[in-house]
Amino acid sequence: MIGASASAGFNESEPFGGPTTSKLRLNRYLDAALEASHEPVRNFSSAMFFMQPEAQGQSQSERALQANPSMLVALDYLFWFCYGDGSTDKERLQRFEQGLKLLEPFRCPLIVGDLPDASAAVERMLTPDEIPSPAALSAANRRLKEWSSARKQTVVIPLSAFMRNAMANKPLTVHGHTLSEGKTRVLLQDDKLHPSAAGCAVLALAIFDSFLSNQTALSSSDIRWDAKEVYHLALEPPRSASTPAKSVTP
Repeated sequence: MIGASASAGFNESEPFGGPTTSKLRLNRYLDAALEASHEPVRNFSSAMFFMQPEAQGQSQSERALQANPSMLVALDYLFWFCYGDGSTDKERLQRFEQGLKLLEPFRCPLIVGDLPDASAAVERMLTPDEIPSPAALSAANRRLKEWSSARKQTVVIPLSAFMRNAMANKPLTVHGHTLSEGKTRVLLQDDKLHPSAAGCAVLALAIFDSFLSNQTALSSSDIRWDAKEVYHLALEPPRSASTPAKSVTP
């Protein structure tokens, strides 16, 4: 995994990390959801990505390449290549291209999230000047779709739809299971930006559901599709002397 705070784990009540922040690291939920035998998911993402997107992006990409991954999850990796600094749409889109270029060396299956509308988090987690215009956001997502269509190993997960539906408390369907209207707002924290623990469980399943849509490396039977079960296993993973410790990198 590479990316920013949604992947690294972020708790609004512990902005600089704390005893519960690690429980929101997305790799825990991917490990819990994947029933097939696998090496523990390595998480190179950082909650500090927003401070230096280009430097963080390059560092994480290089580390991931050195790890020779069988699959790369970059759920929120591109977020700060469009959000954050940028006085013009052109400047933001040029930086977005840099983010795409850093993903181009990967030949393994790549799961990357599109860009959500995070304007609801203004004056809470984001400042007004960090928000791209609707035109820039739309252009970046169109570019991502174009870029990914030429890469058969790349799957784009609709992070934007997840955020939009959760914010509006609208129904959300993953692998044929629908969370009904009025029950999805809990998937986001009160900061209106980061996933809650329940949201992490649903995102993990959405990642695998998107992956299975056009990849054959895994089958549906390899995934634990019960979000509640994934949630509980991720928060309280079974302990066994024969189970290797999970590799997590801050």
